[in-house]
Amino acid sequence: MPTTIDAFIALVEAGWDTDVARRPHGQRTTVVVHVDVDTPAASLHLGPLLSDDERRELLCDATCEVWFQRHGQPIGAGRTTRTIGRRLRRVLEHRDRGCVVPGCGATRGLHAHHLVHWEDGGPTDPSNLVLLCPFHHRLHHSGGITLTGPAEHLVVTDATGEAMTGASLARPPTTPPPDVPPCPGPLGERAQWWWYTPFEPPPTTPN
Repeated sequence: MPTTIDAFIALVEAGWDTDVARRPHGQRTTVVVHVDVDTPAASLHLGPLLSDDERRELLCDATCEVWFQRHGQPIGAGRTTRTIGRRLRRVLEHRDRGCVVPGCGATRGLHAHHLVHWEDGGPTDPSNLVLLCPFHHRLHHSGGITLTGPAEHLVVTDATGEAMTGASLARPPTTPPPDVPPCPGPLGERAQWWWYTPFEPPPTTPN
């Protein structure tokens, strides 16, 4: 028999689902991608061609609407998928607490990143998702760092293949700055000619 707690949880989940449908928290961007079926090329709607890295970064945490075309003519539409829901994002925030790159510590504006990319068949579940700050998300997709999952045993390596640790990134200072007397600045008095040493050319040597 359901308890009061069960009923409360059901109400909370129903409210979440309604809010997700009305204002999807995880839907940061809607990406309309046109894919040519004859060539491995993709472009934004009314926009430029995308590199592989740009396409993968956009598809990490977005709604993706794919249109297939041949010779510039649309021949069909793919599925529309909202990849990260509000409840799933909260699970990631509770688990990761911030950007997962060791030593980063960023907690705001995080992106949910697929370790196995969504377009490669990677699932949208916690074991395949980690949170990254915008800087490290872009750095990963440009090849600066590599993330190897699953999320529970994540390994982050730099461009040389070395595993990154908490000491890999510069940390902000934890002590106050040293006491340095402030510059007095100009006093506003008139400059005097004897303050300056006049230029004297070196003496010439006789030939």
